[in-house]
Formats: sequence, C-alpha cells, structure tokens
Amino acid sequence: MDITRRTFLAGAVAGVGMVATRAAGAEASKGTPNVTFGVLSDVHLNRPGDEDTFLKALAYFRDNGADGVMIAGDIADTGRIEQIERAAKCFWSTFPDGKAPDGRHVEQLWVYGNHDVGGWAWQKGKDEAYLKSTAIRYGNNRAEVWERIFHEPYSPIWAKTVKGYTFVGAHWGNEKNLDAFLQANADRLNLKNGKPFFYAQHPHPANTVQGPWAWGNDRGVATRALEKYPNAVSFSGHSHYSITDERCIWQGKFTSVGTGSLKYIFSQYWRDNGENHNGVVKQMRMLPEHTGRQGMLVKVYDDRIVFVRREFVHGESLGPDWVVPLDGSCPMAFEPRSARVIAPAFPSGAKVEVSRANGKDRSGKATDQITVRFPAACPSATSRVHDYEVTALAYHEDVDYPVATKRVLSESYFLPPTREAKSGHIVFAVSELKGAKEVRSAVRPLECFGHKGPEIYSELYKVS
Repeated sequence: MDITRRTFLAGAVAGVGMVATRAAGAEASKGTPNVTFGVLSDVHLNRPGDEDTFLKALAYFRDNGADGVMIAGDIADTGRIEQIERAAKCFWSTFPDGKAPDGRHVEQLWVYGNHDVGGWAWQKGKDEAYLKSTAIRYGNNRAEVWERIFHEPYSPIWAKTVKGYTFVGAHWGNEKNLDAFLQANADRLNLKNGKPFFYAQHPHPANTVQGPWAWGNDRGVATRALEKYPNAVSFSGHSHYSITDERCIWQGKFTSVGTGSLKYIFSQYWRDNGENHNGVVKQMRMLPEHTGRQGMLVKVYDDRIVFVRREFVHGESLGPDWVVPLDGSCPMAFEPRSARVIAPAFPSGAKVEVSRANGKDRSGKATDQITVRFPAACPSATSRVHDYEVTALAYHEDVDYPVATKRVLSESYFLPPTREAKSGHIVFAVSELKGAKEVRSAVRPLECFGHKGPEIYSELYKVS
C-alpha cells in the first residue's frame, strides 16, 4: 500500500486469548450498556456500487443498538466529493434524520483521513472550477463539503456528547493540535472526572497498538497528549492491521484500539505472502486482502467496556470480545499479556511435504522453486495461528544447520475462527538455499505475540 496506506483502564483486558475472553464475553452480555457505538475505519468508497459492505456494517450497528457510528478516517478512497456524498447517503438511508427505527438518535462520529484530504494524480492539470466541484482537498473544500453534506459545523478537532459520554475527533493532520485542544477544553468536557471518553484519529498513536513498528503512526503527538488522561480510549486506523491480532488493543497510560479496515486488510511485511517491501523478492502471491472487512461494536457499562469484533463479508464474529474492566486493577500491556499465551501446535502425526518445480516469483520472473506444505496448526486455549516460521536446514556431515528462514502468514489469520485454513505452504527459490546439497524443512506455528509452537520436520531432500 506504499505511502498512502497504512484510575481508568488501569483495568486489564480480560484475558489474552480464547479461554479468558470467552468467559469475559459471557459476563459482558449481562446488563444494559450506558452507550453503544459502532466503529469503522478505512471504508475507502471509490466507485458507485461499492457501498454494499458499508451498508451491511451500518445495518448491523442499527440492529444492535448503536447510539453513534465512528469512522476513524479514510471514508473516501481518492478524495472525491462524490465519494463522501455516497458515504453520507448510506448513513442517512440507514438512519433517516439521524434516527434508528426505534427513534433513538444516532450520532455521526467521523473524521477525515489522508485519502479524504490528500492530493491525488487525477487532480493534476485540472482547472480551478473542476477541482472545486470534485476534490475535497481543494481550497477550503474540506470544511465546505463537510458542512454541506453532514449539516453540521466543521472543526479541525470536534467534541460531541452521546448519552453523557464525551467523544473527540481530530481530522487528518490535526492530531498535532490535540494536546492544546484537550488542555483548553478539559474542564468544559469533563475529561478529568474518571469517566471514560473516546477519541478518534486516523493514524495510530505511536508506541501503542502493534508497538513501535506500526506502519504510518503519528510519531507520538497523540500519545503524548492522551497519556495525561488515563480515562481516554483512542480509536485509529490507517494501517489496515487485522483486529484478529491481539496487538490491536493496548493499555498503558491510556487505552488505544486499532480499528482494522472495512475495505481490505494490510498483510504484514517480512512474510512471503504479505505486503511488498523494498529490496525483498517474494516467491508467493499476496493474500487476498479484499476478503477481510472488519469493524467493531463498542458497549460501555458502568464497570467495563466491551469490544465486539465483527467481520462484514461473512457476517461473523472475529473472535471473543475484548473486555476492559473499569475497576482500577493493573493495566494489561503487551508484556504481561504475552506472558500468559500458550502457542498453537500441530496435530499429532502432522507431516511436512516438499516438492520442486519451475515457477514464477511475485514479479513474474521464472524461478526454480521448492514448495513446503504442511497441515494447519491447531489453536491453543489462548490463541490462534498468526503465521508460520519455516527454516531450511542443510545437512552437512552429521549436522543440520539453517541456510534460510522465512515467515508465511496463515491464510486465514484475518478471517473469522470458523474459517480457519486447513493447511499452509511456503515457497523457496532454490537460489535462496545458498548452494545446499541436501535440506530438510522445519516448520513452527506462531501466534501474534511471536510465541512459537513445537516444530515438525520434512524428510531430507536433495537440492543439488
């Protein structure tokens, strides 16, 4: 996706994995939430007719009691006014006059992302009148478009109240002004009374969700602002990281939540079926990212916040609810959560098969390739498979030694648990094996925090 992509809550996320969160999710269903809101990001409406998934998501929120719908940026794909108009039409058709069928008001909690207000090639060479009528970014159009379409004043950073809870949103590029805004308005917005408040921006606050390597983070401007408010809950997108990944919720001095994407999932770097990155030739095609379209429903109670993760192609759960208690207990940062993880493992008797054939790498270059195939590893009590590590071990005299190690994402890591892949594979170019004569393959499953299950091995096979 290159450059255009990618004491509150001192409480713990209730369980890292499936056993703990399953129990917490059952508990979370009890009682009536004080406020409920849907959360999406990276909708990326482009051409007329591509609204179906967005409409499905809005209908799910409507039918499940949402009092608001948050979009953490990139409503439009190429910054055209028409794309924003269609997004608004979807909202108004689902919530006529801003209301659900039972009469409750449903608030729009949307912010612009970089795709909404960025510059795009289609705008080059166009005259002023054309740009003013078609491009959100042109002149002061971002404000004019917003006010005309959404019937409310435009503000670079806005604040709204929904059922007694404060929501704040910063449009793309304005997160740098968040600290000043919060300080100036903390008393008016009751931000220091311990009650959770909710914040939306497009890029991830740095060093929160996914850790310091998160693509396209905000370099810490929102992190520095929000860490003064332990009752803050931040929502952000931009990276398109799958919310099946437990690293998409983070707790430290505040809480940060990654929102996935309603358009496509960003498959990570350094996996052979993941995203392209400079200087690395990959042998495998990228995963079909468009098949993962995600969002969440957030339910706020007196004593906890529940995050219901949802997939909108198949209309299924993406896993047990994330539950954050508001009880003043110790926060659950990545390290202690990771310490409780049990890695997935292969089923008994699992075998690794190896074959060799002429093929093509991702660039289309003809390549002598070795394919390593294996059955899918089984989820553990706490985690499902995120990816696999495959090592080619050359046999020399009486020693196996590694000559190449690669990672490959589980083909279903971003899909609902009901759609787990039954097998996996990885492809090595023979040239990657560095002249080894005989090789065996070792395969290990990993969960998202990087814990590795036991390896299984292929038989020894000749390379040269």
